[in-house]
Amino acid sequence: TAWQNGEVRGLRARGGFIVDIQWKDGKLSKAKITSTRGTPATVMVNGKTLPIRLKKDQSQTISNDLKITK
Repeated sequence: TAWQNGEVRGLRARGGFIVDIQWKDGKLSKAKITSTRGTPATVMVNGKTLPIRLKKDQSQTISNDLKITK
């Protein structure tokens, strides 16, 4: 509750990913996921899972409604 709005950048995730996250009112606004290895991943947003496939050094941005942009 102390951090209702904010962002973090450069988080490292298992499987060779870098994650940047923004949130507002305690909920995800968007997340940018960058693969450093080109391995597939599964992302969970608001209780829903989303498989993503990225090539090495490729990024995707996911919004809170699961829309994906590159």
